[in-house]
Amino acid sequence: MGRLASSALRSVPLTIGLTLVVLLVSAVVWRTPPMATPAWRSAIRDAAGFGYEQVVVDGHWWALLTGALGTDGALGLIAFLLVGVPALVLAERRLGAPMTLLAVAATAVAGNALAIGLQLLGTLGGEFWSGEVARIVAFDPFSGALGALAASSAVHGSLWRRRIRAFVVVGALIVLLYSGLPQDLARLFAALVGVFLGALLAGRSPTVRRVRSSHHETRVLMASVVAMMGVGPLITLLSGRHLGPLAPLVLLLEQNIPDAGRAIGQCRTVGVSAQCLRDLTLVRVDGLGAVLLSVVPMVALLFAAWGLLRGRRFAVWFAAAIMVSFAALSAVSLGAGARIHAAAHPSPLVGTGHGAPQRTVEIAIALWSAILLPLVVAGLLLVLRRGFPVRATRRSAWGYLALVGSSWVLLASLFVVVALAHPGGFSPRPDLGEILRAAPERFVPAAYLRNVLPGFVPIEPIAGAVFHAVGPIWWSILLLGAVWPLSRVANAIAPADERRLRALLAEGSDSIGHMTTWPGNLSWFDPERSAGIAYRVISGVAVTTGGFFGRDRHDPAVLERFVSHCEDSGLTVALYSVDSETAASIEHIGWRIVQVAEETVLHPQGWSMVGKRWQDIRSSVNRADRAGITAVWSTYGALGIGLAAQIAEISEEWVAERRLPEMGFTLGGLDELIDEEVGLLLAVDAQGMLHGVTSWLPVRRSGELVGWTLDFMRRRTDGMNGVMEFLIAEAAARFNAEGIEEMSLSAAPLARSRGTSGQETGGIDRVLSYLGDALEPVYGFRSLLAFKGKFQPEERPLVLGYADPLQLPAIGLAIGRAYLPDVSVRDLATLVT
Repeated sequence: MGRLASSALRSVPLTIGLTLVVLLVSAVVWRTPPMATPAWRSAIRDAAGFGYEQVVVDGHWWALLTGALGTDGALGLIAFLLVGVPALVLAERRLGAPMTLLAVAATAVAGNALAIGLQLLGTLGGEFWSGEVARIVAFDPFSGALGALAASSAVHGSLWRRRIRAFVVVGALIVLLYSGLPQDLARLFAALVGVFLGALLAGRSPTVRRVRSSHHETRVLMASVVAMMGVGPLITLLSGRHLGPLAPLVLLLEQNIPDAGRAIGQCRTVGVSAQCLRDLTLVRVDGLGAVLLSVVPMVALLFAAWGLLRGRRFAVWFAAAIMVSFAALSAVSLGAGARIHAAAHPSPLVGTGHGAPQRTVEIAIALWSAILLPLVVAGLLLVLRRGFPVRATRRSAWGYLALVGSSWVLLASLFVVVALAHPGGFSPRPDLGEILRAAPERFVPAAYLRNVLPGFVPIEPIAGAVFHAVGPIWWSILLLGAVWPLSRVANAIAPADERRLRALLAEGSDSIGHMTTWPGNLSWFDPERSAGIAYRVISGVAVTTGGFFGRDRHDPAVLERFVSHCEDSGLTVALYSVDSETAASIEHIGWRIVQVAEETVLHPQGWSMVGKRWQDIRSSVNRADRAGITAVWSTYGALGIGLAAQIAEISEEWVAERRLPEMGFTLGGLDELIDEEVGLLLAVDAQGMLHGVTSWLPVRRSGELVGWTLDFMRRRTDGMNGVMEFLIAEAAARFNAEGIEEMSLSAAPLARSRGTSGQETGGIDRVLSYLGDALEPVYGFRSLLAFKGKFQPEERPLVLGYADPLQLPAIGLAIGRAYLPDVSVRDLATLVT
């Protein structure tokens, strides 16, 4: 263990050196009580600290760099050790010490310079924020650390390149909106500069292009962004000063609450001032109810992030609605702030004091940022909503909307009734019009009312209880009620049905039977025999996921009852990708069949790599042996974090290379690996690097495991050549030792060996051939079929069974949508041109 730690420390000498520098400088410049601060320590802060007056007024240009070499206090140092140091480690491990040093210095200087430049422009224009922060002297090492991390993203794969950039840039932006300090602005600029610098260091042109993400990665990224929006108030509480547009939440900790009547009277008679607005905000957040009103919406965002991570479509609408409401409330606050602070529009309630025009500009810039950020997040959620396929039941969704709407009406009515019945509990005494105007305000977090003058505030306990309680209660209903639609999944298999499904699968199924357990499938169970089948309803077509399962799966009467069930429901039946035994039952009822794929099957008990035809496979196995690569059998839950992260990275690189979205239906992705019944075979070298991964689905008969089916296949682009050949050969050897009867290499959709025959219809055959030709450059199904031919497999046709040729256009579209539910018209146009 000690030797391993010593090796790890030697691999990051620059990080260790910079950390020691930060510790040393921090010890010198930390603030202490004024009477105990030596003059030389104050002089060092003024000479080396980063700030507008130091750089622009005093000409200390070197402060752009020296200000990034220390921290302002213990809290900043702890944050640097927890966030900044790991960022430097990741950057140095990827870029090396010299390039990391260049990235740290360049991004820190550029970020600080751009922040100072923006302050200079604001000062010349009389902008309020620039004047407020001009005297701040800061030591902040985060700009260089985050900038270097952003630069290192260019040499990562698609997965971590996108994750690092999203986390660093979005995180810096959210911190800026909540904290609003010059160093926060410098971090954002440093992160953006780091992205472009990394592209240059990696020899790439810094262009902006669309890179596809898998559905799994889309969920991770969007859930992370929404979660960061939810934890933003914590930044407000930990930050030393609070100048961002969302900063008023820090007032929740204020203990000295001013007199409500005096605060309103001052605003109305003397004129609106910063102190007046601050006092009114403190009055609004007085009490537990106001605290909850500001905190519960943020908790709701964290709850929404959990739903997004689990692929819930309802969480998309839930989070987007909260984001849009935040943007709308910010817009209202923006308008109120502009009216209050615009000197050009005086009124009896609004003063025209010195600095009002500058303050108006500050409010406009800051609050427009607060408007646009949640709108952008909401827009992304809606655009990417297809990546969240798990839908809520219609009943739960509408029931939730009814609950939220009716509870708002009831609580608002309660506030109105109490205010009318006890007007003396408020100051000043309100009339009916003022009460009705104030009712919607009771449901708005105090942060969005900072520029809105209240008509009245409570001065007695009963009035105060209702005044502060109705909002938190409604938001709590909104949050807790969301559990209902998030847990009620449309077309989901009930737990009892899932147990029955898995029991029937254990009795017997075809090679892809385990795919029936995947999300999106409906299950039909024969009421008379031990059999069932899974299918998906797409545009009125029931597309089956393979054939029947269960002990009586080949009984023709089972097929007839399933067809009757679908016809009674008004569905067209497409028996898709079924084997020859099911095909015989299809022909028995007078239907037609057409071959749609070819399954390749190996027999482990006769496995051998002897002969010239096996030379390529033997070479791959020998190459892996020389490279120290071993095959590791596991399940996803048993993997360590490192290997699981590498699987995600390799998969994301594969998806990013495609011109069309990730396919589904009978092609599994990362989400399908989590099932504990699914086996994983990984190629791992001595350093722990993952070169390739395959997943295997179990096939059972009479309760016994008799086969495995290959599903998920991914290889590292810069990994060992022939890694897939190695893994399949190792799987065959393992299954041979375990007594497995068959291992299916599965089928490649829309790919068939030339010269295969079946009872085909010329039209549909030509359509399938055309689709296969069009998809080949993107997904390479025919190349995959040729690759599997290296193993000398038995080839078994898989067919589509249908009743009427006139149904084929609808069936073809339904199958296409099953595989590519997210494909757009633009994607299709790109495909066929």
